Amino acid sequence: MFLKALAFVLGSRSAERGQMLLMAVFAMTVVFVMGVIMVDIGIWLTERRGASKDADASSLAGVQAYLSDLTDTSGAFNDAVIWATLNGVDPAEIDAAPTLSCTAGYSCIGVGTSNCREDGTDNMPWVEAKVRHEGAQLFSSIFSVLAPDIGAAARACVGSPRSLLNLSPFGIQTSFVPPVGDPETGAQCLNDEDDDGDGEINDGCPLSDCLEPVPGDPTRTRPIYGAVCIMKTSDSDNVSGQFGQLTIGEGACDSTLDSSGLKHDFHYGTVALCTIDDEVNTGTGSIVGLLQGLNARLEEEWLCNQLYFTGNPDNDDFDEVFNIVGGAPGVPVVPSPDAIFAENDCQITSVHDDHEHTYMPRALTLILIDQLEKSAKTATITGFAGFYVIGCFDGDTSFQVKAEIEQDLTNFDSYLNRCKKPTGKQDVLGIFVKEVAAPIFVGDPDPNLPLAIVLVK
Repeated sequence: MFLKALAFVLGSRSAERGQMLLMAVFAMTVVFVMGVIMVDIGIWLTERRGASKDADASSLAGVQAYLSDLTDTSGAFNDAVIWATLNGVDPAEIDAAPTLSCTAGYSCIGVGTSNCREDGTDNMPWVEAKVRHEGAQLFSSIFSVLAPDIGAAARACVGSPRSLLNLSPFGIQTSFVPPVGDPETGAQCLNDEDDDGDGEINDGCPLSDCLEPVPGDPTRTRPIYGAVCIMKTSDSDNVSGQFGQLTIGEGACDSTLDSSGLKHDFHYGTVALCTIDDEVNTGTGSIVGLLQGLNARLEEEWLCNQLYFTGNPDNDDFDEVFNIVGGAPGVPVVPSPDAIFAENDCQITSVHDDHEHTYMPRALTLILIDQLEKSAKTATITGFAGFYVIGCFDGDTSFQVKAEIEQDLTNFDSYLNRCKKPTGKQDVLGIFVKEVAAPIFVGDPDPNLPLAIVLVK
């Protein structure tokens, strides 16, 4: 009897060990299957990010056709398709006609000249790219898991920026010197002579050397994109102590600040939201506070240089700060009157007085105003423009430095500086750039405002 009982006990324990072994094998199999499927899921997520990047680039490349013709849907479609193929999408797997209802297994491009936003309340032309990537498999096919079709969609539109935050409080005058008889034009506006002999120097010329008449509409001006601009801050050029500094502050756009507030806002950017046609207060007196704020801002540059280093070990070079939207691979990122730029992902975050500010040290957004007047304390906002800072230079030599830099805009790194020890006798040199705009602040294209590209989804 004892031997039978012992045999029963031993047999039970052996059976338990067998069951545990089977359970362990089953568990290990489940873990292995989950692991190999997770590897494929990681690959699919990478493909999803690639599809999203291709969709963004294709829509942004296509929408640029609207910058010269707001009705050019065929050009927008063709350019988007070309860019998609440059990024590896098989042209045979892209629908040949504009559509947002892709053929099964295909990518597709849609275009339109109104209703960019989903609520249909706008008249902005748009391009939407739906890009498909086939999901690759390493292991999941072993277990009869089907590879998914991985896709992403992006829509880009063209409109005019209406409101902006994080502005640099300096105004560029967009008006003209009133003409006396026939206005001086072109190169006549670049000297200090009375070229037309009417007794007035540079009459009919833009108030700022940074702007030019709009082609086809000589009553308006626009920033001269891709050329070196001189922000006049030196004592030799002002209107009753005004140099273009604007006092915006933390509240409404028409609030006022003292010199320390001006320094803060040029360092970190303004908090208040400013909109086209808002009245903004102009500052008077010394410009040194503003330049000190710019110096403090430039002293914080490092991240773009670290992440996108292209040769200058000390400064955020132009091509470290910007990339060209829709630019072909290998095209150099240099100042241009036509290219649309986007900021690289290297903004810094700084905390000051319990406020968190995020910005790119060398990339400013300047305010365009009607003009500075001797007796006026305010100016009207007419627009906004992106601006890359080169540095500060003596006011007596700034025009000479401007000419030297413009001789080779592909290599001006040696001129970059951080406005150290600023004085009231210096000017700021930089370059206006066309930038992708924030989607919430862009409205319908306005013939009196610059056009901007915006990515809405």
